Amino acid sequence: MVASRSPDQPSAQKKRRRPALACEQCRRRKVRCDRNLPCNTCIRSKHALCTYTSQTKPAPRKSPKHGAEGTEGTIHTALRLPDPILPASQSLRTMRHPVTSTSSSAASSTPLAAHTRLENFRDPVHGSTNPNESGLGFPEPIAPTSRALSEASPATHDARNLDGHPLFTSDPSSGEHAGPADFGPWRPVNPTRPPAAVSVRAETASTPGSCPGSSSTVNSLVDRVKQLEQQLSDLTVKYGAREEDVTQPAPGFREGLRYSRGCVSKTRYFGQSHWMNAADMLYRLVNFARKFENRRSSELYIDLEKCKKLGRIIKARRTPSFSSISTGKSMPSRELADALINNYIRTFESIHRIIHVPTFKADYEKYWENPSEATDSFIITMQLCMGIGATMHDERFTLRYLAIQWFWEAMFWLITPCEKSKMTISGLQIRCLMHYLRQTANIGCDLTWISAGALIRTAMYMGLHRDPKSIIKMSPYRAEMRRRLWVTILEITLQTSIDSGGPPLISMDDFDTEIPANLDDEQLVEDGDSTFPVPRDPGTHTQMTVPLAVFETFATRLAVTKRVNEFRSDTVYEETLRHSNELSKSLQKMMQQLKAHPAVTSFQLRYVQFLNYRLFFALHHQIAPLAQRNPVYYFSRKMVVDTALRLCEVAFLSPDKSGTGATVKPATPSEVDFHRLTINGAGFYRSIPFQGIMTLGLELINTKEEEARNGYSVIYSGAEDQLRSILSAAYDWSRDRILSGETNIKGHALSVLLIAHIHGLEQGVSDDKIEEFFEDACRERVKECYDLLKDLAGGDLLEEGVSMPDVHDLDMDFEAGVDMLGDWDWGSMDNNGFGFSSIMNFNAMPEMFSQ
Repeated sequence: MVASRSPDQPSAQKKRRRPALACEQCRRRKVRCDRNLPCNTCIRSKHALCTYTSQTKPAPRKSPKHGAEGTEGTIHTALRLPDPILPASQSLRTMRHPVTSTSSSAASSTPLAAHTRLENFRDPVHGSTNPNESGLGFPEPIAPTSRALSEASPATHDARNLDGHPLFTSDPSSGEHAGPADFGPWRPVNPTRPPAAVSVRAETASTPGSCPGSSSTVNSLVDRVKQLEQQLSDLTVKYGAREEDVTQPAPGFREGLRYSRGCVSKTRYFGQSHWMNAADMLYRLVNFARKFENRRSSELYIDLEKCKKLGRIIKARRTPSFSSISTGKSMPSRELADALINNYIRTFESIHRIIHVPTFKADYEKYWENPSEATDSFIITMQLCMGIGATMHDERFTLRYLAIQWFWEAMFWLITPCEKSKMTISGLQIRCLMHYLRQTANIGCDLTWISAGALIRTAMYMGLHRDPKSIIKMSPYRAEMRRRLWVTILEITLQTSIDSGGPPLISMDDFDTEIPANLDDEQLVEDGDSTFPVPRDPGTHTQMTVPLAVFETFATRLAVTKRVNEFRSDTVYEETLRHSNELSKSLQKMMQQLKAHPAVTSFQLRYVQFLNYRLFFALHHQIAPLAQRNPVYYFSRKMVVDTALRLCEVAFLSPDKSGTGATVKPATPSEVDFHRLTINGAGFYRSIPFQGIMTLGLELINTKEEEARNGYSVIYSGAEDQLRSILSAAYDWSRDRILSGETNIKGHALSVLLIAHIHGLEQGVSDDKIEEFFEDACRERVKECYDLLKDLAGGDLLEEGVSMPDVHDLDMDFEAGVDMLGDWDWGSMDNNGFGFSSIMNFNAMPEMFSQ
């Protein structure tokens, strides 16, 4: 509490003939001040506060009644710790906290001062204080921020409490995009200025320059403001707040983009990172499917129904009956088993550490010497490793049926009693291997986010989220195996979150397990008395080089995944750019580290790029369509195109550099392994190339449409030829996938329709005729796919008209409707006003181009 200064007390300041109207900061720097609050000079200098010196004068004589009221108001106001006076960008954050009745009464005591200051004040960002002025008002916080802050009680708002105070809300964004997000149908969330903003400005506007006559109440307020500034300064030092934390506006009070954060497919919700969110930009193809659904008597529809029946027959034959499941009864020959194990160790195990290779090989040799003495857990582990290795065995995945058999043997072992007995390191290894086999053999690979949740909770229940030093004393072998498994489980959790579009449900604060040491497996000995081996130098290549380099980027990738998949996260574009910049730096550092080791294989380099660079799709795909109308967002359009080109090159879909237009072919055994993985595998090994193909196809379509509008080419011929070559290679790639066992022809139809769309634009086909053009292009290719599926199914096909068996769809990967249309809910896909063009976007994208 600050008492009024006595008239007899000597003043510490030199008396002036006229009052100082400039703010203290401008007077100290001896520069001109415009006397606003805050003044433009303080705004440009990024000062945290802009303050004015109080000019104390003797209070005028008043009647006893009036004086009593003034004294009572002064005491009442002095007893309350007022809200701090804030700069313009910061004071508006206090709109989150309702103004108390006391401060309202104080503000009402100087109505002329508040009115004058509000008229003179112009916000440095929006340039106006009129809340009714369109596009210039301060926006209401977007949903996640406003909800969290609305729960704060006004009674608990105290300047001494820094938890959640807007003044100390950190925002590391360095972008300057603070105006309206876009024009047209893409609008910021509720761009209206809250009434609380006016109250805040009125409270903080009382300065000597705006008060015709200063009363004792105003003088007390100004003195207490100075006291509060000192308190805030002390608290800032105490709590370690940085200056940029104070001066930068909170993300929730900048403009947020409004776009779809996910789509619905039957009973499932796909978040922003799910690849189907990129498909909603192909709106003409969606319109084609919408109208085609009602023409069930057409030749194309009938052919698609035949393909659907064949797909169900093939999947039914691959699924073993539970009565025939018996562990270890479907073991291949020793020669084939050796090849499959080697395939797994040199590919997946070199990136995701699950087993201890020397121990596994020793048990593997013992198994072939005496199979009856092997434990069930080791047999399951060995079969799962062979199933993953079968993906790289040949280009037709001839061992797919064995891989599926081994998966269900592991599942049967896992669910049989007693479940607690499976909570071991071997049990966790089996769960991790089952995850990767689901991805490669296409066994419910779109449901892996669910099983990954059970996996990480099992690991935490076993204490893997705590570093071994924090639990009990154990051998270096056991400690390092726990650390390696934890890193692999974290990676599985993150990747499945990106695949499904679901939140990762894990944070960096949830574990304290240390990073595994840079050790070769031979340095770890399963001996309780052994000492911890000396780790290799970081520049020395070991079996942990690639996993450690990938894990260094985990925190950055986790932050990006949380941003895109947690629906309460903000949609401020500056934050998107900041996350994109951090991700780019992190991945560049990772690639530099890996390329510095000659022993790192081409498979490892291509695989880690598949894992990580697809996050740029999740960040920018929903924003890229805005670049068609607003050049501010051109960076997002460029990022998705560049990412698509990079990943298509990684997947051997780009033309070689000879200029002949031929597609790059794998040249080394390591490249052959990855090429086979993209053809035989499922999950993101399939969806990432499709994302790239859709992105590049849409870019070429946009280019052709711009050419038709403008009359000149907006892309040089070399880039156009490259895009055409990739689409042509995508057609061959999707056909090869059907030959290797793919039962869904929608992916093949996608490449056909994209090429047909481009040809239609070049031939000048009108919009009302383009759908007929699509149908003609698909008819011949669907018949070709039917012949391929017949060869894949083999003999003893069910005759046409015979009822199909009720087969449980184990894939669940958009397979329930193998036809082009399925049972899509077109009613939920009405135009919501926010889309690729000014009229096209859909909340729910149909399952048109899955698999």
